[in-house]
Amino acid sequence: MAGVTRAAVTTWERRAADFPTPRRTAGEDYFNESEVLGWLDGRRVPSHRRALGEGEHTTYGDRARRHRPGTSVAQEGAVRRYAELTLGPRERPDPRDVEIVRKLMGPLAERVGGADQAVAYLSLLAALLFLRETRPGCWQKVRQYVMTGAEPRSSIALLRLVGSETDAVLRGMGSLPDMQDALARLEPRRFQDLAQVVRLVGALGPHAFQLLIEDYEERAQLRSREFFTPLPVARLMAALGRAARKSSPSSVYDPYFRGGELLGAAADTAIRARRRPGAADAPLPRLLGQTPKRVTLSLASMGLALRGVPFALQLKTRGRPWEEKWPQDPVDLVLTNPPFNMKDTSQETTRAGHWPYGPPPVGNDNLAYPQYALSVLAEGGRAAVVMPNKAGNSGNAAERAIRRALVEQGVVECVVALPDRLFSGTSVPVCVWLLRHPADAGNHVLFLDARDLGVMRRGGRRVLAYDDVQAVLDSYLALSPWEGPARPDDSPSATVPSARVDREALRRNDYSLNPIDHIGRSSAPDSGAAGTAEAEAWAEVSWLRERCADLDERTVGLRAELETDRVRQAPRRRATLAALCEIQTGPSHALLAPQDRTPYGAVPVVFPKHLRDGRVTDSVDERVSPELAERLTRYRLAPGDIVCVRSGAMGPPAMVRGDQTGWLMSSNVIRLRCRQDAGVLPHYLLAVLSRPDAVNWVRDRAAATAAPFITKDALGRQEVLLPPLDVQQEIAELLVLLGERSDAHRELAAAITHARGLLLDQLASASPSSRDSERKPRS
Repeated sequence: MAGVTRAAVTTWERRAADFPTPRRTAGEDYFNESEVLGWLDGRRVPSHRRALGEGEHTTYGDRARRHRPGTSVAQEGAVRRYAELTLGPRERPDPRDVEIVRKLMGPLAERVGGADQAVAYLSLLAALLFLRETRPGCWQKVRQYVMTGAEPRSSIALLRLVGSETDAVLRGMGSLPDMQDALARLEPRRFQDLAQVVRLVGALGPHAFQLLIEDYEERAQLRSREFFTPLPVARLMAALGRAARKSSPSSVYDPYFRGGELLGAAADTAIRARRRPGAADAPLPRLLGQTPKRVTLSLASMGLALRGVPFALQLKTRGRPWEEKWPQDPVDLVLTNPPFNMKDTSQETTRAGHWPYGPPPVGNDNLAYPQYALSVLAEGGRAAVVMPNKAGNSGNAAERAIRRALVEQGVVECVVALPDRLFSGTSVPVCVWLLRHPADAGNHVLFLDARDLGVMRRGGRRVLAYDDVQAVLDSYLALSPWEGPARPDDSPSATVPSARVDREALRRNDYSLNPIDHIGRSSAPDSGAAGTAEAEAWAEVSWLRERCADLDERTVGLRAELETDRVRQAPRRRATLAALCEIQTGPSHALLAPQDRTPYGAVPVVFPKHLRDGRVTDSVDERVSPELAERLTRYRLAPGDIVCVRSGAMGPPAMVRGDQTGWLMSSNVIRLRCRQDAGVLPHYLLAVLSRPDAVNWVRDRAAATAAPFITKDALGRQEVLLPPLDVQQEIAELLVLLGERSDAHRELAAAITHARGLLLDQLASASPSSRDSERKPRS
């Protein structure tokens, strides 16, 4: 698209520190097109590379957009509809909101809520934000009570005011008013603490409600029947349901709505669609839900009310959803994350009721919820249900019979395997089953394996990023049958491991609905696509081999250059690091505590684990807000700084690049900043300090303490030998060249391994003809 060779792109990636970062999955690297185009927008096409009609201001981004696959008038409808099925723009939480929520969920939470009132405290925060956004007059009453100097002011009176005002609003919406009772359980130690909560909530942005829910859910360690559905999973389920229906649902139902996050995701999807040109008047879906948890009913009501979407929520404390007909009319979309392994309430010895796909086993409701979801769907409807992996291939006779009926009647459309540790209350991996109304029955099931997506956060919790969710959605769109207008040329391709499995193959595999039983086994990959991938892999090997040969040739005489009399006999002077550098230790734990760090922050924090091969790598989870980083200015990094390990496993130091300006040191590192008049070059000093004897010198002194730890004074006493600056420059440049040679050979080895794997896949896969012959009976 950009009109350059593959080698040029590889060179850009190697040399440009701001080149887009790939997302690795299934052994492949994938880039977001928008990020690549944005990066190309910053690179003008040189005069000798310009094509006819390209001016001096033409960028490679301009050229790439012109060369994108064209869209004909006939395809316009398909392109527009595909655009409606993609997620909205990336929405990172406001760092200021993150900082405020951190304060609200810190020690203040226990001082106001007490040790065992986490849910009641969350209800207080939600109620305050809800009043502020929906009832300004009520909010002013609360603020006036807090700000007035009149005495006495009591915490009980303030909580009663907040609860009564919130209940009045909830009652007016037709929702069960329960806030005053919930807030009465709080035990604030001082009125000033409660007043501080009000002031902090008053400073939150209008979209901070979900941030409160997520932070609470992560800290509370809820049990499996209580935990909320992570927001990325909720977004994925809502997007899949909308994509499968091929149109906007007019009604969405969750029979076990927990905190309302799935209904909220459906509302967000509809609201986002209305922002597109010509869709401002599109109706919003009516949201319906049931829950046995009184404590989260008000939370869900407030969250949905803030979105301005019509809803009707019910408290159902007795029985199962299928034991009472509600809602009365069929719905277009069911989204639910039911509790796993629930027992039948009536303690029956046989399962009673109407079960068109087979009665679930007594003592386990896992396969009751999918059947119930199908029973309430309108024609053309879809259901996305979170299911435990074991439900897909359980050996239980009743569950196998149900899977058989679901497959034979063609109501299972797609199954997505998600990573483990997504939920705070359990590490159990789950799947999302996408089911279709029997009128839309099909002969295939699409399996997607997203188990390798997501990143690990502190505490062992895995989180799906926006790009992970979009990758799964793109794969579904690429592989699912496309009806109506022609599929646009630039529709996405599958980016997660996948397989479309027909009914006969499912029969042979004991009707398993677990993706890991099918992916890689159902059918051979498209030979054309596989052949292209293999050809590109070997082309990459060829280019890297040429690059290695060039670097090998350039470094043939390197040793001779380094051993000239001018270099070897140049005078050396001995100097300590304290004389050559300004040495700064990282901030104390009081200044930069663990709770200050969050994946939503804007400024990365550098820890010892980020010092790799002489470079500082990025931190995904360890970030802080710009405000906190500004307060810790003396601990920020600049290009050319050398970062060393202060505590922990002592290893070689690393240098800060230009694009890492302003990053923050952690308590576990030390910064060396070369003095301008010290006669030392940072790159040369880095090379000297990376030598094994220099690293061992630090290890010896760090080992003298109970835990490995080097002090500022001890590090400052380390001595180095320095030649003149011109010799330092020459040595540093030659060492950089050797480093490039080493990197190139590592890349070549990795490329050969990758190409070998593709070749093995091609050779080991049976051809379609041979598979067909295996299935035919012998004569």
